Amino acid sequence: MPKSTLMPLLLPMLFIVIAGCTSEQQQILVQGEAVYSSTCKVCHAQGINGAPILGNNKMWVKRAEQGLPVLVQHASQGYGLMPAKGGNDTLSNQDINHAVQFMLSKLN
Repeated sequence: MPKSTLMPLLLPMLFIVIAGCTSEQQQILVQGEAVYSSTCKVCHAQGINGAPILGNNKMWVKRAEQGLPVLVQHASQGYGLMPAKGGNDTLSNQDINHAVQFMLSKLN
């Protein structure tokens, strides 16, 4: 089949894939915001003990450069003055991953 006939068939499929990813990412951010609000916000809203404040690019830039896996590891195991899981032992690694992704999504 020539490329010109395939393109009209592929575009709707591509849109569905992109929409699915966007929807999945939105769900992750919604879940992450819930974790942030219930646990992380205590320190990350005001910078308690040096916690980088949500949306503060200057405080987050060097941390964000470390990448998601490192940030999730730090949040899971504790880092500096931050206790493991932000002091909430009921959080799963997925909860922490989503919370970190939510916080990173607030950077410009």
